[in-house]
Amino acid sequence: MWRPPEGLFPANAWFGMTLRRGGGSSGPYASLNLGLEVGDDRGSVLRNRALVLTALGIDGAGPARLHQVHGSRIVKPFEAPCRADGFFLEPEDPWAAVSAADCAPVAIVARTGAFGALLHSGWRGARDRIAALAARLLVERGVEATDLRAAIGPCIHACCYPVGPEVAGDFPREVLRPHPAGVALDLPLAIARALTEAGLPGDAIHAAPECTSCRADDFYSHRRDRGVTGRHWALLRLERSGAPDARRAGDGGSSAPP
Repeated sequence: MWRPPEGLFPANAWFGMTLRRGGGSSGPYASLNLGLEVGDDRGSVLRNRALVLTALGIDGAGPARLHQVHGSRIVKPFEAPCRADGFFLEPEDPWAAVSAADCAPVAIVARTGAFGALLHSGWRGARDRIAALAARLLVERGVEATDLRAAIGPCIHACCYPVGPEVAGDFPREVLRPHPAGVALDLPLAIARALTEAGLPGDAIHAAPECTSCRADDFYSHRRDRGVTGRHWALLRLERSGAPDARRAGDGGSSAPP
């Protein structure tokens, strides 16, 4: 599991993202592919999902999931499955998960652990400021923006993310970078910028340095692999109190496999 740095989130919050190692899929889906609709063998994917659920101590049907549409809608877990790209969570809500293979998984959690949000954000989500919308939802629940903490998980970085003028034109120059193909989008910076504009302190935001396109051993990448690739899950859960002992593998920002 990839995990954010220890201490970023309160003890009752668990946020992490699966790596691509440790499963049973083969070929371009090797090995811990969790996506059922990407061309992989269904039995392999279901076994991979069972491995993750067992490792994290998730009972029943698994985490709440969404039909992700690259939008900005944020819902409660009981509304899933539905067309949306984010969850609003409170303690003792069920586990929630979003899928990713270059897009950024984002978790925002109140310092008290009373509220949180889990988001899927590609360039469209960043353009539509889904992270800022989630922060606003938490503020509407009485949380000060300065008491929010955020982690932007591994995603594609500007080194591998050239975009056309129709995409670049939707972003400020500060989040665009020169690229041999023209111009590239710094996706984690675009998300972090939206969060700081929503009132989060800069030192309350952790952006993973890993680029999913560069790190083929650890991550699937839709762009690098031309669409034939697996999917990760990024998961968030808020406990009522205490840290979940059964889900501590990979604490501290490690990129070691489970």
